[in-house]
Amino acid sequence: MGPVGRLESAMQMARERALDGAILDINLNGRPCFPVCAILSARRIPFVFLTGYPDAAVPTEYRGAPLIAKPFEPDELMEMLARMLDLPQDWPLPEQRQSSVRH
Repeated sequence: MGPVGRLESAMQMARERALDGAILDINLNGRPCFPVCAILSARRIPFVFLTGYPDAAVPTEYRGAPLIAKPFEPDELMEMLARMLDLPQDWPLPEQRQSSVRH
């Protein structure tokens, strides 16, 4: 689902949707995503930061979450998603990967 670019919409989705995990940019239209992190954490939904901000921008309570720095390689994101969602290491198979990942 998504993308969601506004904090309020992201918080609503985090509260109401059945989610397996989330990919979060720290900056949601000029506002930090950390209220979304609080909701996801309370619901035990894993998340990963995909951002141009350094690790230091993440509050202490969320520094255990994985962080992928922009620019990134699509395979880096795929590997992180596989780990976050406990998917097989070869997911998806190379021939199933699409080069349409924007970064």
